[in-house]
Amino acid sequence: MGVSTTLDHNLSGVSMKSLKSLSIAKLQTTSVLVFQGIFDLFNIYTCCIRPFITEAFKLEHSAAWTRPTLFIKEDKKQFMVNNFELFHLIKSPDVDFNVLRQQVSVRYIPKDDFKFDLCFYELIELIAQHNKKLDIKLIYSHLKNILDKQMTQQLFGKNIFAVTKFCELIDITEQTYHARRSGVSI
Repeated sequence: MGVSTTLDHNLSGVSMKSLKSLSIAKLQTTSVLVFQGIFDLFNIYTCCIRPFITEAFKLEHSAAWTRPTLFIKEDKKQFMVNNFELFHLIKSPDVDFNVLRQQVSVRYIPKDDFKFDLCFYELIELIAQHNKKLDIKLIYSHLKNILDKQMTQQLFGKNIFAVTKFCELIDITEQTYHARRSGVSI
């Protein structure tokens, strides 16, 4: 099952009736935080991926416009569960007026309905799309540190997150991975 198919499958339980449409401007006026369960993935996106993605991609092809964004409400706070780029748009003081008017589909879920795999595969999809521009060795290292045995078992049915699995997920060969580690791009 490809990354996009996995993402679509994970969101298939998102009922269209329960979706709200909110503008970026409206979301900017609310207290939005990153959900603790995805904080490490969000940091990988922010530090290792986002700086290497063009502004045009962030705005035009972001999941912000195409996939529902999930939130968990708790203690009058909203915790974003997926859609890494949308969080940056919400927090940015320099957002274009046309972007502020954009509507995004939002769904509020109970904390018990949180699924780590949704966020993980969203990040993997971005890595796969931009892997030639990214330090994939560094990203793999971060992911390997984040994924404990239970998470790895849940995601892949394995006890470890091997380089072979990472390469399979981002659709490159191990040879490409190892060549890239030494600074060579094949």
